[in-house]
Amino acid sequence: MSLVYFYKDVNNIKTGVNNFFERIAKEMGSSTATVGLKIHFGEEKNTTYINPEWLKDVKKFFSDPVFIECNVLYRGRRTFTDDHIAVAKEHGFGFIEIDILNGKKGEETVEIPINIGLTKNAKIGRGIEKYRSIVVLSHFKGHIISGFGGAIKNIGMGLGSRPGKLDMHSSVMPVIDAEKCRGCALCKENCNVHAIDMEKGKAVISKEKCIGCAMCIAVCPRKAVRVPFGNDTSERLMEKMAEYAAAAVKGRCMWYINFLTDMTYRCDCVKRKQKPFMKDIGIVFSRDPVAIDTASLELVEKNFGKDPFKAHNHRNGKHILEYSEKIGLGTMDYELREV
Repeated sequence: MSLVYFYKDVNNIKTGVNNFFERIAKEMGSSTATVGLKIHFGEEKNTTYINPEWLKDVKKFFSDPVFIECNVLYRGRRTFTDDHIAVAKEHGFGFIEIDILNGKKGEETVEIPINIGLTKNAKIGRGIEKYRSIVVLSHFKGHIISGFGGAIKNIGMGLGSRPGKLDMHSSVMPVIDAEKCRGCALCKENCNVHAIDMEKGKAVISKEKCIGCAMCIAVCPRKAVRVPFGNDTSERLMEKMAEYAAAAVKGRCMWYINFLTDMTYRCDCVKRKQKPFMKDIGIVFSRDPVAIDTASLELVEKNFGKDPFKAHNHRNGKHILEYSEKIGLGTMDYELREV
Protein backbone atom coordinates (compact mmCIF):
# COMPACT_ATOMS: atom_id res chain seq x y z
CA MET A 1 0.00 0.00 0.00
CA SER A 2 1.28 3.47 -0.90
CA LEU A 3 0.69 6.73 0.93
CA VAL A 4 -1.03 9.60 -0.86
CA TYR A 5 -1.25 12.97 0.89
CA PHE A 6 -4.21 15.24 0.15
CA TYR A 7 -4.30 19.02 0.60
CA LYS A 8 -7.80 20.36 -0.02
CA ASP A 9 -7.66 24.10 0.75
CA VAL A 10 -8.24 25.27 -2.82
CA ASN A 11 -7.89 28.90 -1.78
CA ASN A 12 -4.30 28.39 -0.61
CA ILE A 13 -2.80 25.95 -3.10
CA LYS A 14 0.64 27.58 -2.84
CA THR A 15 0.75 26.71 0.86
CA GLY A 16 0.02 23.08 0.00
CA VAL A 17 2.70 23.04 -2.69
CA ASN A 18 5.26 24.42 -0.25
CA ASN A 19 4.23 21.77 2.29
CA PHE A 20 4.93 19.05 -0.26
CA PHE A 21 8.17 20.68 -1.45
CA GLU A 22 9.34 20.75 2.17
CA ARG A 23 8.57 17.04 2.58
CA ILE A 24 10.55 16.24 -0.56
CA ALA A 25 13.50 18.39 0.54
CA LYS A 26 13.62 16.57 3.89
CA GLU A 27 13.61 13.20 2.15
CA MET A 28 16.46 14.37 -0.09
CA GLY A 29 18.48 15.42 2.94
CA SER A 30 21.37 17.83 2.43
CA SER A 31 21.79 17.00 -1.26
CA THR A 32 22.71 19.97 -3.45
CA ALA A 33 22.10 18.03 -6.66
CA THR A 34 20.05 19.53 -9.44
CA VAL A 35 16.35 18.68 -9.11
CA GLY A 36 14.27 18.35 -12.26
CA LEU A 37 10.69 19.58 -12.06
CA LYS A 38 8.79 17.80 -14.85
CA ILE A 39 5.98 20.04 -16.01
CA HIS A 40 3.74 20.81 -18.99
CA PHE A 41 3.86 24.54 -19.80
CA GLY A 42 0.58 24.53 -21.73
CA GLU A 43 0.16 25.10 -25.44
CA GLU A 44 -0.10 28.63 -26.82
CA LYS A 45 -3.54 30.14 -26.01
CA ASN A 46 -4.21 27.44 -23.41
CA THR A 47 -4.90 28.88 -19.94
CA THR A 48 -5.67 25.94 -17.64
CA TYR A 49 -2.14 24.59 -17.08
CA ILE A 50 -0.66 24.62 -13.55
CA ASN A 51 -0.55 28.15 -12.16
CA PRO A 52 3.16 29.11 -12.03
CA GLU A 53 2.52 31.41 -9.06
CA TRP A 54 2.00 28.30 -6.93
CA LEU A 55 5.56 27.16 -7.67
CA LYS A 56 7.53 30.36 -7.14
CA ASP A 57 8.89 29.45 -3.69
CA VAL A 58 10.68 26.40 -5.10
CA LYS A 59 14.15 27.87 -4.51
CA LYS A 60 13.45 28.00 -0.78
CA PHE A 61 13.49 24.20 -0.76
CA PHE A 62 15.91 23.13 -3.51
CA SER A 63 19.29 24.70 -4.27
CA ASP A 64 19.20 24.05 -8.01
CA PRO A 65 15.66 23.44 -9.35
CA VAL A 66 15.14 23.21 -13.12
CA PHE A 67 11.92 22.87 -15.10
CA ILE A 68 12.30 19.93 -17.48
CA GLU A 69 10.18 19.01 -20.50
CA CYS A 70 10.49 17.58 -24.01
CA ASN A 71 9.53 19.06 -27.36
CA VAL A 72 6.30 17.68 -28.77
CA LEU A 73 5.62 15.45 -31.76
CA TYR A 74 3.30 17.73 -33.71
CA ARG A 75 3.97 21.16 -35.19
CA GLY A 76 3.31 24.17 -33.01
CA ARG A 77 5.11 26.54 -30.69
CA ARG A 78 6.38 23.67 -28.54
CA THR A 79 7.93 21.76 -31.44
CA PHE A 80 11.39 23.34 -31.19
CA THR A 81 13.27 24.38 -28.08
CA ASP A 82 13.62 28.15 -28.57
CA ASP A 83 9.91 28.69 -29.17
CA HIS A 84 8.98 26.14 -26.52
CA ILE A 85 10.92 28.08 -23.91
CA ALA A 86 9.40 31.33 -25.17
CA VAL A 87 5.90 29.93 -24.61
CA ALA A 88 6.91 28.72 -21.15
CA LYS A 89 8.11 32.21 -20.24
CA GLU A 90 5.00 33.83 -21.71
CA HIS A 91 2.97 31.55 -19.43
CA GLY A 92 4.95 32.65 -16.38
CA PHE A 93 7.50 29.86 -15.89
CA GLY A 94 10.65 31.90 -16.47
CA PHE A 95 11.65 32.27 -12.81
CA ILE A 96 13.99 29.23 -12.86
CA GLU A 97 16.04 27.54 -15.57
CA ILE A 98 14.16 25.61 -18.27
CA ASP A 99 15.75 22.52 -19.83
CA ILE A 100 14.19 20.90 -22.91
CA LEU A 101 15.55 17.36 -22.75
CA ASN A 102 15.31 16.17 -26.35
CA GLY A 103 17.42 18.82 -28.07
CA LYS A 104 16.71 21.99 -30.04
CA LYS A 105 14.86 20.11 -32.77
CA GLY A 106 13.71 17.15 -30.70
CA GLU A 107 16.48 14.99 -32.12
CA GLU A 108 18.29 13.93 -28.93
CA THR A 109 17.30 10.48 -27.67
CA VAL A 110 18.59 7.92 -25.20
CA GLU A 111 17.30 4.36 -25.45
CA ILE A 112 16.55 2.82 -22.06
CA PRO A 113 16.20 -0.99 -22.08
CA ILE A 114 12.92 -2.02 -20.47
CA ASN A 115 11.77 -5.24 -22.20
CA ILE A 116 8.20 -4.97 -20.98
CA GLY A 117 5.12 -5.74 -23.04
CA LEU A 118 5.20 -3.75 -26.26
CA THR A 119 8.48 -1.93 -25.57
CA LYS A 120 11.99 -3.33 -25.77
CA ASN A 121 13.84 0.00 -25.59
CA ALA A 122 12.08 3.21 -24.57
CA LYS A 123 13.23 6.30 -26.43
CA ILE A 124 13.52 9.06 -23.82
CA GLY A 125 14.82 12.63 -24.15
CA ARG A 126 18.59 12.34 -23.73
CA GLY A 127 18.81 15.17 -21.23
CA ILE A 128 17.14 13.03 -18.57
CA GLU A 129 20.55 11.51 -17.88
CA LYS A 130 21.46 14.73 -16.02
CA TYR A 131 18.69 14.24 -13.45
CA ARG A 132 18.73 11.63 -10.71
CA SER A 133 16.00 13.38 -8.70
CA ILE A 134 12.74 14.44 -10.37
CA VAL A 135 9.59 16.03 -8.98
CA VAL A 136 6.68 15.42 -11.36
CA LEU A 137 4.12 18.24 -11.39
CA SER A 138 0.99 17.08 -13.21
CA HIS A 139 -2.23 18.88 -14.05
CA PHE A 140 -4.95 16.25 -13.74
CA LYS A 141 -7.34 16.57 -16.70
CA GLY A 142 -8.99 14.66 -19.53
CA HIS A 143 -7.34 13.20 -22.62
CA ILE A 144 -9.01 12.18 -25.86
CA ILE A 145 -7.11 8.88 -26.21
CA SER A 146 -6.20 7.80 -22.66
CA GLY A 147 -9.33 9.12 -20.93
CA PHE A 148 -7.36 11.22 -18.46
CA GLY A 149 -3.83 12.46 -18.00
CA GLY A 150 -1.94 12.53 -14.71
CA ALA A 151 1.49 11.54 -13.42
CA ILE A 152 1.88 8.42 -15.56
CA LYS A 153 1.14 10.26 -18.78
CA ASN A 154 3.34 13.19 -17.72
CA ILE A 155 6.41 10.99 -17.36
CA GLY A 156 5.58 8.41 -20.03
CA MET A 157 4.50 10.56 -22.95
CA GLY A 158 6.01 13.73 -21.51
CA LEU A 159 9.58 12.46 -21.20
CA GLY A 160 9.52 10.52 -24.45
CA SER A 161 11.74 11.90 -27.20
CA ARG A 162 10.17 12.67 -30.57
CA PRO A 163 10.84 9.11 -31.86
CA GLY A 164 9.48 7.83 -28.55
CA LYS A 165 6.30 9.86 -28.84
CA LEU A 166 5.84 8.58 -32.38
CA ASP A 167 6.34 5.02 -31.14
CA MET A 168 3.66 5.48 -28.48
CA HIS A 169 1.21 7.01 -30.95
CA SER A 170 1.93 4.48 -33.70
CA SER A 171 -1.24 2.44 -33.07
CA VAL A 172 -3.58 5.44 -33.06
CA MET A 173 -5.41 6.04 -36.34
CA PRO A 174 -8.45 8.36 -36.31
CA VAL A 175 -11.19 7.99 -38.91
CA ILE A 176 -13.77 10.41 -40.31
CA ASP A 177 -17.49 9.72 -40.00
CA ALA A 178 -18.60 11.06 -43.39
CA GLU A 179 -22.22 11.37 -42.29
CA LYS A 180 -21.29 13.71 -39.43
CA CYS A 181 -18.60 15.67 -41.30
CA ARG A 182 -19.85 19.02 -42.62
CA GLY A 183 -16.63 20.04 -44.33
CA CYS A 184 -15.74 22.90 -41.97
CA ALA A 185 -12.04 21.98 -42.38
CA LEU A 186 -11.16 22.72 -38.75
CA CYS A 187 -9.42 19.36 -38.55
CA LYS A 188 -7.36 20.20 -41.63
CA GLU A 189 -6.45 23.64 -40.30
CA ASN A 190 -5.29 22.12 -36.99
CA CYS A 191 -3.39 19.16 -38.43
CA ASN A 192 0.26 19.97 -37.84
CA VAL A 193 1.57 17.34 -40.26
CA HIS A 194 -0.81 18.14 -43.15
CA ALA A 195 -2.35 14.66 -43.06
CA ILE A 196 -5.92 15.84 -43.81
CA ASP A 197 -7.36 16.94 -47.14
CA MET A 198 -10.87 17.88 -48.23
CA GLU A 199 -12.46 15.71 -50.90
CA LYS A 200 -16.00 16.39 -52.14
CA GLY A 201 -16.66 18.52 -49.09
CA LYS A 202 -15.52 15.89 -46.60
CA ALA A 203 -12.32 15.49 -44.58
CA VAL A 204 -10.04 12.58 -45.49
CA ILE A 205 -7.09 11.43 -43.36
CA SER A 206 -3.91 10.15 -44.99
CA LYS A 207 -2.75 6.98 -43.23
CA GLU A 208 0.74 7.58 -44.58
CA LYS A 209 1.07 11.05 -43.03
CA CYS A 210 -0.98 10.73 -39.81
CA ILE A 211 1.10 10.55 -36.61
CA GLY A 212 -1.84 9.74 -34.34
CA CYS A 213 -1.65 12.86 -32.16
CA ALA A 214 -5.49 13.06 -32.09
CA MET A 215 -5.62 16.85 -32.41
CA CYS A 216 -8.28 16.44 -35.11
CA ILE A 217 -10.51 14.63 -32.62
CA ALA A 218 -10.14 17.42 -30.11
CA VAL A 219 -11.09 20.26 -32.48
CA CYS A 220 -13.97 18.71 -34.43
CA PRO A 221 -17.20 20.50 -33.38
CA ARG A 222 -19.43 17.66 -34.64
CA LYS A 223 -17.48 14.73 -33.16
CA ALA A 224 -17.00 13.40 -36.67
CA VAL A 225 -13.41 12.30 -36.00
CA ARG A 226 -12.85 9.34 -33.73
CA VAL A 227 -10.79 6.26 -33.00
CA PRO A 228 -12.99 3.33 -34.04
CA PHE A 229 -14.76 1.53 -31.19
CA GLY A 230 -13.64 -2.06 -30.86
CA ASN A 231 -10.14 -0.96 -31.84
CA ASP A 232 -7.32 -1.67 -29.41
CA THR A 233 -5.46 1.52 -30.27
CA SER A 234 -6.43 3.39 -27.10
CA GLU A 235 -5.39 0.58 -24.78
CA ARG A 236 -2.15 0.01 -26.68
CA LEU A 237 -1.28 3.68 -26.32
CA MET A 238 -1.96 3.53 -22.58
CA GLU A 239 0.20 0.43 -22.23
CA LYS A 240 3.07 2.01 -24.13
CA MET A 241 2.82 5.16 -21.99
CA ALA A 242 3.05 3.01 -18.85
CA GLU A 243 6.06 1.16 -20.24
CA TYR A 244 7.78 4.43 -21.15
CA ALA A 245 7.03 5.75 -17.67
CA ALA A 246 8.66 2.66 -16.17
CA ALA A 247 11.75 3.33 -18.27
CA ALA A 248 11.88 7.04 -17.41
CA VAL A 249 11.84 6.45 -13.64
CA LYS A 250 14.36 3.62 -13.75
CA GLY A 251 17.19 4.30 -11.28
CA ARG A 252 15.82 7.72 -10.26
CA CYS A 253 14.38 9.23 -7.10
CA MET A 254 10.86 10.32 -7.99
CA TRP A 255 8.17 12.38 -6.27
CA TYR A 256 4.75 13.27 -7.66
CA ILE A 257 2.32 16.15 -7.13
CA ASN A 258 -1.01 16.14 -8.98
CA PHE A 259 -3.04 19.33 -9.29
CA LEU A 260 -6.80 18.69 -9.27
CA THR A 261 -7.49 22.25 -10.34
CA ASP A 262 -8.94 23.85 -13.49
CA MET A 263 -9.85 20.36 -14.71
CA THR A 264 -10.88 20.16 -18.35
CA TYR A 265 -12.04 17.36 -20.65
CA ARG A 266 -9.11 17.87 -23.00
CA CYS A 267 -5.39 18.07 -22.29
CA ASP A 268 -3.23 21.19 -22.04
CA CYS A 269 -1.92 20.58 -25.57
CA VAL A 270 -5.14 22.05 -26.94
CA LYS A 271 -4.40 25.43 -28.51
CA ARG A 272 -7.36 27.32 -27.06
CA LYS A 273 -8.93 28.37 -23.81
CA GLN A 274 -10.91 25.59 -22.14
CA LYS A 275 -13.62 25.78 -19.51
CA PRO A 276 -13.15 23.63 -16.38
CA PHE A 277 -16.05 21.20 -15.96
CA MET A 278 -16.02 21.03 -12.15
CA LYS A 279 -14.82 22.82 -9.03
CA ASP A 280 -11.22 22.53 -7.86
CA ILE A 281 -10.53 19.70 -5.41
CA GLY A 282 -6.96 20.35 -4.23
CA ILE A 283 -3.55 18.74 -4.72
CA VAL A 284 -2.17 15.30 -3.88
CA PHE A 285 1.38 14.05 -3.27
CA SER A 286 2.99 10.60 -3.36
CA ARG A 287 6.14 8.64 -4.21
CA ASP A 288 3.99 6.28 -6.29
CA PRO A 289 2.69 7.39 -9.74
CA VAL A 290 0.03 4.68 -9.90
CA ALA A 291 -1.29 5.41 -6.42
CA ILE A 292 -1.44 9.16 -7.00
CA ASP A 293 -3.30 8.81 -10.30
CA THR A 294 -5.69 6.27 -8.76
CA ALA A 295 -6.38 8.58 -5.82
CA SER A 296 -6.80 11.57 -8.15
CA LEU A 297 -9.33 9.77 -10.33
CA GLU A 298 -11.29 8.53 -7.32
CA LEU A 299 -11.37 12.01 -5.78
CA VAL A 300 -12.75 13.34 -9.07
CA GLU A 301 -15.34 10.55 -9.21
CA LYS A 302 -16.36 11.21 -5.61
CA ASN A 303 -16.82 14.93 -6.19
CA PHE A 304 -18.38 14.67 -9.66
CA GLY A 305 -20.57 11.64 -8.97
CA LYS A 306 -19.05 9.45 -11.72
CA ASP A 307 -15.98 9.21 -13.95
CA PRO A 308 -16.42 12.37 -16.10
CA PHE A 309 -13.48 11.51 -18.35
CA LYS A 310 -14.89 8.12 -19.31
CA ALA A 311 -18.33 9.63 -19.91
CA HIS A 312 -16.97 12.43 -22.10
CA ASN A 313 -13.99 10.83 -23.86
CA HIS A 314 -15.40 7.27 -24.09
CA ARG A 315 -12.15 5.77 -22.83
CA ASN A 316 -11.55 3.47 -19.87
CA GLY A 317 -8.72 5.42 -18.28
CA LYS A 318 -8.46 2.87 -15.48
CA HIS A 319 -6.76 0.54 -17.94
CA ILE A 320 -3.51 2.49 -17.64
CA LEU A 321 -3.69 2.19 -13.84
CA GLU A 322 -4.31 -1.55 -13.95
CA TYR A 323 -1.60 -2.13 -16.54
CA SER A 324 0.91 0.08 -14.70
CA GLU A 325 0.32 -1.95 -11.55
CA LYS A 326 0.74 -5.17 -13.55
CA ILE A 327 4.19 -4.15 -14.84
CA GLY A 328 5.37 -2.99 -11.41
CA LEU A 329 5.29 0.79 -11.86
CA GLY A 330 3.30 1.16 -8.64
CA THR A 331 0.15 0.05 -6.87
CA MET A 332 -3.52 1.06 -7.02
CA ASP A 333 -3.78 0.22 -3.32
CA TYR A 334 -3.29 3.43 -1.34
CA GLU A 335 -4.02 5.20 1.92
CA LEU A 336 -5.22 8.81 1.61
CA ARG A 337 -4.06 11.16 4.38
CA GLU A 338 -5.22 14.75 4.63
CA VAL A 339 -2.62 17.38 5.50
